[in-house]
Amino acid sequence: MLERILRTLLLFTLTLVTLVNGYFVTPTSAQDQSEYKVDFSGVSAPIPVNIRTGPSTSAAIIDRLSPNTRVQFSGWTRGTSLTDYWTSASDNRWFFYEKNGVKYYVASAFINGNPPEIDQNNPFVSYQVTITTNIPALRQAYEKAIRNWNNTGIVLLTPSQNAPITLGEGYARGYDGFGWWQSNGSRVTGGTVIQWNRVSNRNAAYLEALATHEIGHVIRLNHRSDYSIMNNSWLTRITGPTQNDINELRNIYSR
Repeated sequence: MLERILRTLLLFTLTLVTLVNGYFVTPTSAQDQSEYKVDFSGVSAPIPVNIRTGPSTSAAIIDRLSPNTRVQFSGWTRGTSLTDYWTSASDNRWFFYEKNGVKYYVASAFINGNPPEIDQNNPFVSYQVTITTNIPALRQAYEKAIRNWNNTGIVLLTPSQNAPITLGEGYARGYDGFGWWQSNGSRVTGGTVIQWNRVSNRNAAYLEALATHEIGHVIRLNHRSDYSIMNNSWLTRITGPTQNDINELRNIYSR
């Protein structure tokens, strides 16, 4: 009996999510495991530095960098936080390079060098989404909203079948729309629902703004009180992200 209770408690703990201002996050604040492709180089610390199979101290060590070795990297991601060798600050970035299609990961904390600033022509993070509604006005609103966020140059939302993020219609908890972001380890899921019986009489501009706002939650944006598509009071006046939203995306997805 006790064993069954313990198993139930463990399952509950693993599946628990917490609602925070309109979107879901795991209570452990799991890192977004998106990998950012960008070429840059750095020099390893003056000590042997582990090369691992993944961005975690639990990943297998497959080799070591000799002290003060320059390495050409092809991208970075986030993982286990380590103390920076030079600054003693916490750093959860991991840099990787590839050989024969295999990725090798090195903790940024032991590399003197950083990825370049955001390239506006190279979106910083990509998500696949599926539009599940068959209501023409909502499909059009979602399509416009996807273009709005893609035009920021920071995120790339790619429509595809059976994507882990869904954009549809349904019960929105008493609101016009509802959006959420959820992480389960390295897997990011989420979605939006727009409640058609609440918005069927609204014009196309409002539906576009609403869809853009709810997708904002999907890409981890919170509500705001300033000039922003994430401010409910602006949904009848603007349809796309503002510079405040773009700056917040940079804060979320930059190093």
